[in-house]
Amino acid sequence: MERENISLEELACTFLNDSKLPKYFSAYVVNTICYVLNRALIRPILKKTPYKLYKGRKSNIGHFKVFGCKCFVLNNGKDNLGKFDAKVDKDIFLGYSSHNHAYRVYSKRTMTVEEYVHIVLDETNFELQVVSKNNVNEEDSSELLQRNSQLN
Repeated sequence: MERENISLEELACTFLNDSKLPKYFSAYVVNTICYVLNRALIRPILKKTPYKLYKGRKSNIGHFKVFGCKCFVLNNGKDNLGKFDAKVDKDIFLGYSSHNHAYRVYSKRTMTVEEYVHIVLDETNFELQVVSKNNVNEEDSSELLQRNSQLN
C-alpha cells in the first residue's frame, strides 16, 4: 500500500509540473490519477483492470482527456450577459467527477472548481499555463511560443 501511495505522489508531482498548475490542485490531480489507473492499469496476476474486477465488465476509456488542457464551457444563463460579452469561458480541465458522468473544470473567471457535462477541450494545442494572480513573464511566454513552433 505504501508503494502505491509513493507512486501516486510521484505521478501527481509529474502532472503538476507538466501542467504548471499550483500545488493546491494536488487533490484533484491524485483523484484523476486514481480514476485513470483503476480503469487502465492491468493487474499482472489476474490480467484484468480493477474496474473489471469490481464491476464485472470492461471499462470505457474513450472519454479520457489530457489533464490541464484548455477547455471551453458555454455560459448558458448563469450570468446575465451583455450583447457583446463572451458566451464561452476559457477554463482548465482538472479531471473527472466521482458522482456522475461529468468533467471537473477550474474556472479562471470565478476561481472555482465546477462540474460540467458538455465541454469542448483543446487537446491539440496543449499550452502550459500558470494559474496565479500574476501574469506570465515575458521570458516564459517566449519559451512557450518557441516550444509550440517546434511542435508545429
